[in-house]
Amino acid sequence: VFEAMDEDLAKPLGFQDWDLSRHRYTGNVSRSMHPAYHFHLSTRDMARIGYLMLRKGKWEDKQIIAKDWHRKMIAVSTKPEETGKKKKFGYGYMWWLYNDQDPALKGAYAAHGAMGQYITIIPELDMVIAHKTDAIYGRKTKSSRYQRFVRKVIATKEQ
Repeated sequence: VFEAMDEDLAKPLGFQDWDLSRHRYTGNVSRSMHPAYHFHLSTRDMARIGYLMLRKGKWEDKQIIAKDWHRKMIAVSTKPEETGKKKKFGYGYMWWLYNDQDPALKGAYAAHGAMGQYITIIPELDMVIAHKTDAIYGRKTKSSRYQRFVRKVIATKEQ
């Protein structure tokens, strides 16, 4: 998985802080046959992924992610009422899909990572928000707090 990330995304997008040797999978195979693949990404490399998604899988002049696959990734596979996220989000393929009446969030989606790492794509505003919490300091940004931050950013953009 990490080698595929290196070849398919990190190199083509020019990740600045990517170090393939930092990544390991972990897990207890007695509890699950699926190990966890924790990625260590900098905020600016997270933003590159967001920008790739905002541009529908295209980076500069090259289609990195097929347009059809991009559409499938951000289409509802799990309805908001089935996600347990207070009906605020549906779910696609690895992306949380905003289920919001705010016109600015129409078509918006986000990746939510451990300890308060988020990549949010807001197509209506041509915007990507990359947010990272440094867990080494014992900090975590809860989703509700991050969503308030997103609203403030949107309000600033709309002024």
